Amino acid sequence: MKFRIERDVLADVVTWVSRTLPSRVPFPALAGVLVEAGDDGVSFTTTTQDTWSHNTADAVIGEPGTALISGRLLVEIARSLPAQPVSFALQSSGRVEVTCGAASFLLPTLPGDEYPPLPSLPQAVGSVDAGVFAAAVAQVAVASASPDERNHAYAGIRMEIEPDGRLTLAATDRYRLAVRELPWEPVAADQPIAVTIPGREFLDATKAFADAGTVTVHLGEAETSLSLAAGTRQTGLRLMDSANFPKFRSLLPTQFVSQPEIEVAALKEALKRVSLVLHQDSAVRLVFSADEVVLKAGTGDEATATETIGCSLQGEGLDVAFNPRFLADGLAGLTDAHARLSLQSAEKAAVLTGIDPDGGGEVFRYLLMPVRLNR
Repeated sequence: MKFRIERDVLADVVTWVSRTLPSRVPFPALAGVLVEAGDDGVSFTTTTQDTWSHNTADAVIGEPGTALISGRLLVEIARSLPAQPVSFALQSSGRVEVTCGAASFLLPTLPGDEYPPLPSLPQAVGSVDAGVFAAAVAQVAVASASPDERNHAYAGIRMEIEPDGRLTLAATDRYRLAVRELPWEPVAADQPIAVTIPGREFLDATKAFADAGTVTVHLGEAETSLSLAAGTRQTGLRLMDSANFPKFRSLLPTQFVSQPEIEVAALKEALKRVSLVLHQDSAVRLVFSADEVVLKAGTGDEATATETIGCSLQGEGLDVAFNPRFLADGLAGLTDAHARLSLQSAEKAAVLTGIDPDGGGEVFRYLLMPVRLNR
């Protein structure tokens, strides 16, 4: 294997694929970047076995070949090299010589026969604006549970695709539910698709494509994996069992007794201030009346805080309490200047939505459960 590649191209490509180098390596080969030089350039691949990344770059190929090189070391070397072409050459000793200007490295290779085979890119089912997609996944990801929790099903993000061009993302940790709808360009899907994707990995993958313009979505055979691709970049994820993910649409209420409308920035700042006096897991009360909401935090002889901000109210006044972190997460997901908090009662689920000044529909809905207080 021999090839020459521009330093900036090398640094960009290996940094991008390094996202899926495992933090804990079950066997040595997984610590490597698989480097493959061929007629179409040079490709770089990494995997954790549950996720994988693949990227290709133009290079001057002297001799086709393959080598498995320590991923972390290759990233550090690529970033440190001077802005000159970089040459790679696999020696008969099994080491890879990397030279750039006056700098030269001899890198040991890892056992390539232990590197797991990765699936080829499956059929595309559609495409979506990459930036919008990344932002939408980030909006719902806050409501997914930690993968370390006992009920692993709640660590996923549900993705449902309709052939008519609707894509819905949903996540829940049982205490809140985030739902986001966005436009979608179907390619080959003539039937509805519903899959559950590991939340943390899905968030990381979509962030990596945020600047790609358009990203295509590919679904593996028997819906066991999902891949994203744009240009020379590909990343894949193994899917979760969808059987235990709740039927989230039935959880969203439609009848409310109170619907205050509030300026998002004002509520964020007031919530941040009054929460300063709270201990962990304490709740913030929101007391709604016709033209204002009073935020109250703390009780008894401990530190307390109150702040009043304006609102407009449809329906009856209500006194309701929420976990401040859960409420702040929902507010952070809003992109509109004003929000509507739709309330059923002080004990039943509330729904937070943005208010589109142009009269558009509710594309992001955030359901959260109130906290019951001893009043």
